[in-house]
Amino acid sequence: MSAARQLAGPAFRHPLGAYLEYRRDPLTLFYDQAVAAGGSVRLRLVHEQLHLLVDPEHIRQVMVTNVEGYTKGISYRSLDHLLGPGLLTSDGPLWKRQRALIKPAFGRKHVTDEVPLMVDCADRMLARLAARADTGETFDLVPEVMGFAADTVCRAVMGTDVADVMPRIEADVRSGVDWVMRHMASPLPLPPSVPTPANRRFRAVLARLHGVVDDVIAAHRDDPGSTDLLSRLLRARDDDGHAMDEQQLRHEVLTFLLAGHETTGGALAWTIYQLCRNPAVLREVVDEVDGQLGAGAPDTAALGKLELTGRVIDESMRLHPPAWAFSRTAVAADSFDRFDVEAGAMIAISPFVNHRLPEFWSSPLRFDPDRFTTEAVRARPAFHYFPFGWGAHLCVGQHMALTEVRVGLAMLLSQFDIELVNGMRVREHPEISNMPGPVLVRITRRRGRPGPAVVPATAGAVAVCPVAAERTEAGR
Repeated sequence: MSAARQLAGPAFRHPLGAYLEYRRDPLTLFYDQAVAAGGSVRLRLVHEQLHLLVDPEHIRQVMVTNVEGYTKGISYRSLDHLLGPGLLTSDGPLWKRQRALIKPAFGRKHVTDEVPLMVDCADRMLARLAARADTGETFDLVPEVMGFAADTVCRAVMGTDVADVMPRIEADVRSGVDWVMRHMASPLPLPPSVPTPANRRFRAVLARLHGVVDDVIAAHRDDPGSTDLLSRLLRARDDDGHAMDEQQLRHEVLTFLLAGHETTGGALAWTIYQLCRNPAVLREVVDEVDGQLGAGAPDTAALGKLELTGRVIDESMRLHPPAWAFSRTAVAADSFDRFDVEAGAMIAISPFVNHRLPEFWSSPLRFDPDRFTTEAVRARPAFHYFPFGWGAHLCVGQHMALTEVRVGLAMLLSQFDIELVNGMRVREHPEISNMPGPVLVRITRRRGRPGPAVVPATAGAVAVCPVAAERTEAGR
């Protein structure tokens, strides 16, 4: 590659380049380097060159105009060991076929049909939180909202009769994610077939997850009248009349369990955190929720009227996008306006970076829901805000995720006042999703509220998020 056609990047004195910084805090590394370079930048990680694309036209070329010229990158290869080639990790003809089969299952009508289930799961969360309110204790809100997200996705995907297997699913998914993160960060990642102690534990986790999901699939085949997501996938047919086989169904169920759990729960936790740090906005949101819901549970019509609440969620996802980066690998050499990439080149595209760039946003670290008025959204250029991806790979579950976060947030604020303990600052914890560290809060019941409608089920109650290590505040 000609030096004149290389993307500019900093010189690193360390023999590993930026690798140690990437391991320690990829968000700060990406943000600081993009700001210093004023756009797209090249970073050396050990012996590899990583192209962090920031300029909208560079991203458009990878995600839209030449999307066939790139495959999903190294992070997806690590994740493939856990999920298999499902919609999140697959490429090419398999991905196209699976997306065509799956997308109708996430249509707006189906999402509307899931609202009562979301409300029921939120009631379970509120009943658990009521016990916290009665003691006045300080606690980490993250496991509670992650429990709500896990409860919702397990029941939405696999039906209501999964309470006995949910704790096992949650624990094994968490263990699987931990393995994926170590594998992804290793300079010499070993495949699971190498019998290291960690790999043996991972294979045991996979065996349990596969067993549970396979049993659920078999039960659904014997119950053709069920209407959950898995049932819709069982009935789905491609243009040739073919259905998914058992193995592909398993891959997709595991994908939904992971993606629907971590991204939604994290988005809800970050939104509550930002509202606690911005009490004037919080009061306005509570007033809106009270005006539309009163003391009752939300229905689809009421949810649609929570306009400010929706803007608050969007602004929270701007600052803390659940999908903090996408990786791609060039299939063949490609040319951009001022640089070339070779076949096999590593590409990273980070919503976290673009959502905070001063070139794209005024006072980018300030929480301001007015950035998402209808007029502001229409005027915004492409690739300044894209928490769910873009183009052909736009997340099929976007509408369901936003609806679920809106349900959980509205119902929580309708019942409780929330106080962030000591005004603490929560650290970014970029795993597969951008998870918050502990969000320590105290809650009190709001006066005149009837309280949660159900007694909490023990299953699905806890999906523990690991305590984040101390990190530099990303994007400061």
